[in-house]
Amino acid sequence: MNKCVVSVITPAYNCEQFIQKTYESICNQSFLDWEWIIIEDHSKDNSYEFIQKMIDGDNRVRLFRTEKNSGAAVARNVGIENAKGKYIAFLDADDLWKKDKLTKQIAFMEENNYSLTFTNFDILLPNGSMSRKTVKKDTITYKDLLKRNFMGCLTVIYNQDEIGKHYMPVDCEKREDHGAWLDITRSGIIAYKLDDYLSIYRVFGTSVSSNKFRMLKYQYRLYRRHEKFNVLKSLWYLGICCFYRIFTK
Repeated sequence: MNKCVVSVITPAYNCEQFIQKTYESICNQSFLDWEWIIIEDHSKDNSYEFIQKMIDGDNRVRLFRTEKNSGAAVARNVGIENAKGKYIAFLDADDLWKKDKLTKQIAFMEENNYSLTFTNFDILLPNGSMSRKTVKKDTITYKDLLKRNFMGCLTVIYNQDEIGKHYMPVDCEKREDHGAWLDITRSGIIAYKLDDYLSIYRVFGTSVSSNKFRMLKYQYRLYRRHEKFNVLKSLWYLGICCFYRIFTK
C-alpha cells in the first residue's frame, strides 16, 4: 500500500456543476504529496459519470460509491476507512482550497507537533460577494465544542498516525463533523488554530445553514442523541449555542 502524507476526503452528491473547481483547487496545491478520495453518494444528477471522466488518468484520485444514498457521514467514513495518509483532511465537493492550504497547515502541525488543527475561512455568498469567518479562539477543547462548533470541516486536518482514524458519527444528522470533533477532543486532545484564511466555503440558498429552524433541530439532536444529555441539559447547551451564534462572529 502506497503511503502519502495527506488524504483528502470528499463526499459527492449532486455536485456535477461544482466539483470541477474543487478538483482544480486540489490540483493547484503547492503541497504535492496528497491523495484525493471521492465518495459518490448516488446522486440524482450525472455526478458519478462526470467525476469518472474528470479524474480519468489521475492516479492520485480514488473514486468510491456508496451502495445507496446514505448521507455525508457514511460517505466520509468510507473515505476515512480507505485513507492511506498520515493526515486526514476534509473538503466538500462544492468548496475550495487556496493553493497554500496544505503547505501551511501541515508545516504548522509538523513544527508544533499538533495532532488536530483548523483555520479561519472565507465565505462565498450566493450573490458572489465574499465575507470572512474568523475564529476568535486559538485553541479549542471539548468544553468549547459543547457550546458551538467553531471548526469548519473544510479547515480541519488531523493526524491519524497519532490519534487513529476518527469517523463521523451517523447519529448526528447534519452535525456529523461537530460530533466527530467532540469525539476526538473528549479524551483531552486540543485543537489548535492556524490564524490564516486558507479555504473558501460556498453558501447556497438551500443549504442546511440557511434554514435556522432546522439548524436548531439538528443541534438539539446532537446533544440528545450523540452526547446522551437529558432534555434540560440539551436545552441549556442549545441556548448557549444560540447565544454564541447571535452575539459572536
